[in-house]
Amino acid sequence: MDRVGQLRKFIEASPREPFPRYALALELKGRGDQQGAAAELEALLSQVPDYLAAYLQLGMLLQALGRLGEARGALQRGQEVARRQGNGHALSELTSALDALGSSA
Repeated sequence: MDRVGQLRKFIEASPREPFPRYALALELKGRGDQQGAAAELEALLSQVPDYLAAYLQLGMLLQALGRLGEARGALQRGQEVARRQGNGHALSELTSALDALGSSA
């Protein structure tokens, strides 16, 4: 069984556990399936809205898919989570991505 299949089995066994879905999204992204990766991150964030790492990845994927408004929204929501969590590093990364998105829009 390949990595995608293994990760899907982990998700099926523990659907509320966020990391396997995040790992699946990164695996799909690495395989060039940006749409699938974005869908997994959106599903993850609907279940665990404080999973901070997912916001930057989702914003970048949505930007690559040409869904700029949605990308902006994901990055802004990530900024809010980073502020609540007191995570200055993540906030800086999200802000930089949002600034870059603004200059490309």
